[in-house]
Amino acid sequence: MQHMDVASGKPPLHRFAVCESRNVEHWSAGVFPVFGQSSVETRRGSKPFRARLNLCRLQKIALCYGCFEGSFGVTVPESGSFAQGLPIRGSAEHINNGMLIPDSPRKGAVGAPGELSLSYGPDFELFAVFMKPKALSDTLSALIGTPLKDKLDLDKSNYDWRPEPRMMRSLVGLTIEELDREDSDVSPLVLAELEQAILVAFLCGTGHNYRRLLDGRPRNAAPRQVRRVEEYVEAHWEQPLSVEGLAVAANASVRSIFHSFREHRGYSPMHFLKQVRLAHAREMLTKPAPNESVTNVTFACGFGNMGRFADDYQKVFGETPSQTLKRGKRSSA
Repeated sequence: MQHMDVASGKPPLHRFAVCESRNVEHWSAGVFPVFGQSSVETRRGSKPFRARLNLCRLQKIALCYGCFEGSFGVTVPESGSFAQGLPIRGSAEHINNGMLIPDSPRKGAVGAPGELSLSYGPDFELFAVFMKPKALSDTLSALIGTPLKDKLDLDKSNYDWRPEPRMMRSLVGLTIEELDREDSDVSPLVLAELEQAILVAFLCGTGHNYRRLLDGRPRNAAPRQVRRVEEYVEAHWEQPLSVEGLAVAANASVRSIFHSFREHRGYSPMHFLKQVRLAHAREMLTKPAPNESVTNVTFACGFGNMGRFADDYQKVFGETPSQTLKRGKRSSA
């Protein structure tokens, strides 16, 4: 992940600045809305204190960028979120609910709601994801196909040998790219689906008390259940595709749905959704509304990146979106 927009010289999430300061008291006051009542203590003999924090709150998660000079510690009496740190440079240590967890670019630290103490080394820079407990629980319930009997609890035994959750860095990077775009509005549909993908990546890559249910072989969903999912996707293509919605539509766990899609269709529900949205995009471009543009169609059909949309479109239809639109405007003239 890039931690600085080279062209603009702006840091990630610059539109969501919380605080930048060289003064500890000012910093503590500035981050109060994020961490609540917390205490900051600089390390004796360290380089001068300087800290920047940018944070964007979405529906289910919050994304954070932090850049710190000088060693210091932060104590948070009660954190209300699950968290995944994704350090870019430097090192740190977290004590979460009594357990010491290292934090480095090789592997970011995870955290659960509760007591939290952070100890940052000099020149530390990171991204972090804060996830609402209810959002994680709802996603997990849809994945396993049953309500949770016990609350989600991270398993930090044998933590050192567990790799960082796969896809977290790339998904967070994609989401931040969307949020930092200056050329147009950000698609709420794209953001909602990226949020969900981050929650799924965290649940499938982190140790917790339900991990066994996620690792086991899922049951096959019946062909009729696969078709129900296809019908659900076709009816709700312009809305964020949620794992909860898929589970309700099929009356099956999302893991079973994905497994059966591979078995019966040879692709995933997300691939099917992309094809449905591409078909609707083609219809909009072929019969364009007045003042229609490729940008508007890209946004309306849930594609966050125009370049990727154009590539996918051309692979399927053998021409670019702009070529289809140009022909559609001639036909309607």
